[in-house]
Parts: sequence; C-alpha cells; structure tokens
Amino acid sequence: MKIDLYLIIMGGLMLEKVCNVSDVREGSMKGFTVESKYILLANVDGNFYAVDAVCPHAGGYLPIGKLENNIITCPVHGSTYDVTTGKLVKDVSFLLRIAIGGSRDLTSYNVSLKDESVFIEL
Repeated sequence: MKIDLYLIIMGGLMLEKVCNVSDVREGSMKGFTVESKYILLANVDGNFYAVDAVCPHAGGYLPIGKLENNIITCPVHGSTYDVTTGKLVKDVSFLLRIAIGGSRDLTSYNVSLKDESVFIEL
C-alpha cells in the first residue's frame, strides 16, 4: 500500500506517517512503502511494531508470510523473526545456509502514535 508522504516533527524527531491505526487490525501485519523503503507494520496485542518488509536472505516479501503472536515467518524459505525487535529467531536450514547463505536480523523502526495515525522514525 503506498501512502502520501506526511512528515511531522515531534520532540525533535522527524517521523513519517505510515497509516491510520485502523488500517492494521490487532494480530495482523501489512506492508507499506515509506520514503522508498518497504516497511512491515504489525499490530501485536494492540502495540505497533515496524521492521523491514523484505527478508534479507532471499528477498521474500514478509507481509505475505505468516504472523503468529510476535513471530513473522518468511514465505520463501521459512526464516522466522521477532517483529518486536527485528531479531532473527530461526534461520534457514543448514543446507540452504551452505548453498546460498543464511539470514540476518531485520532493521526495526521506532513507532509513535498520534491522533489515530501511526508514524515511524526513519
């Protein structure tokens, strides 16, 4: 989903609007493009988290993967990540790591809510 650029300065931080709070239901995730970056936004128990939307292992688009609690599973090779931190939880199989390399942590972004809108710090 592409959004119009909306920038605010809050406490000296420059924040980019991602979407409205109502756009990402609790227990779900969605992909957005913000400032030419692919961002995955997840709503876990009413808290919003933002990480890179593209798996660093093989370029899988994580928003079409699976979200269970706070764990994202890549739809390509099954690597899993903690959406609350971006940390790699489970890498690809040993044979894939040998053949084409393993994965790494995702970049995570600070999230702020203001007036029913979700912002991230890039």
